Amino acid sequence: MHSFQIFSDGACDLTLEAQNAYQISTVPFYVSFDGKTYLKELKELTLDHFYHHLIEEKGFPKTSLPSVHDFVEAFTPALEAGKDILSLHITHTLSGSMQSALTAKLMLEEEFPNAKIHIVDSHNATGSQALLLMEAARMQQEGKSLEEVVSYLEQAKKDTRIIFMIGGLTHLQHGGRIGKIAALSSNILKIKPIIVLRDGEIHVGGATRSRKKGIAELVKLTAEHFQKSGENPADYIAMVGTTDVTEEIAPTEALLKAELPQLELESPLQIGATIASHTGPGTTGICIAKRYECYSL
Repeated sequence: MHSFQIFSDGACDLTLEAQNAYQISTVPFYVSFDGKTYLKELKELTLDHFYHHLIEEKGFPKTSLPSVHDFVEAFTPALEAGKDILSLHITHTLSGSMQSALTAKLMLEEEFPNAKIHIVDSHNATGSQALLLMEAARMQQEGKSLEEVVSYLEQAKKDTRIIFMIGGLTHLQHGGRIGKIAALSSNILKIKPIIVLRDGEIHVGGATRSRKKGIAELVKLTAEHFQKSGENPADYIAMVGTTDVTEEIAPTEALLKAELPQLELESPLQIGATIASHTGPGTTGICIAKRYECYSL
């Protein structure tokens, strides 16, 4: 059985420390403040710098997906070392990252015809994409095959959720990503929408004018996932993710533990530039994913 290397695009928002701990390699997105100079997230642009621009300078950053060349450059050393490739990507409905990786795969298969290169659409983003990667890495560490990990991801992405509240619609409106969310209110800039990313699609979960009530609604919607599906919270891992509002992590986790005590919470995550460029500041979310042991692989 060949060894394999796990990759992801940078939309997973794993810190460099987490990437090292889980032995996951990421291919970053690019971020620009002026529409001309694009910097690689984390590698050339820190989150502190990004959030300073987003909040203090009230900027509207633009993002650009990793290129085909970026993926070729990332995958090649692993292939040269005789490893197979597993690459997990942000949902195709939000980015063309997966398409870049698929094109890179076609190019590399000519040079490495015996290699297995699996490109997987996570149907998710940020923390929920990170949870899938963490489970994939755990499977790898426990000796599971590449095919077993791919099988897990294809099944688990259907049960994985991110439910989040954003501070307003200014950045979504500026980026042209309002879509169905605009129907929430005629006074769209004063509400805090609650959004659910499910099966790769954005769904409206509601709206609030109070952040405290919004956090309670996030927890309520998370609990409803288990009530409606009949799933056992003990079979899931979860994570709280925020942009700049890190003070909301503790109260969100406390409510979540009180409502769903069987749900195991991973360390919280800071949402990165790829997603925050579109949501803007003031975003808090709850991410859940099912453990691999709960599936037939």
